[in-house]
Amino acid sequence: MIYRNTEEAHWEPLLTIARDELGIHSFDPVGKPSSDIRMCRVEDIARALERAYDFGLLVGHTTTREKCAQEY
Repeated sequence: MIYRNTEEAHWEPLLTIARDELGIHSFDPVGKPSSDIRMCRVEDIARALERAYDFGLLVGHTTTREKCAQEY
């Protein structure tokens, strides 16, 4: 299993994107190839990546604004 901190703020939105766009309900491997390996359409992957990118921009913008507000 890959180490991840599931308490981080970005975790739930990424899982929501995976669920909505790719039908993935968990990032934890089950141990069965039929559950752990998925066939996904390229357009679905592109849409999920675009949503994740947009979310990253939003979080970055919010974090930057918060840091600027704390400096003043």
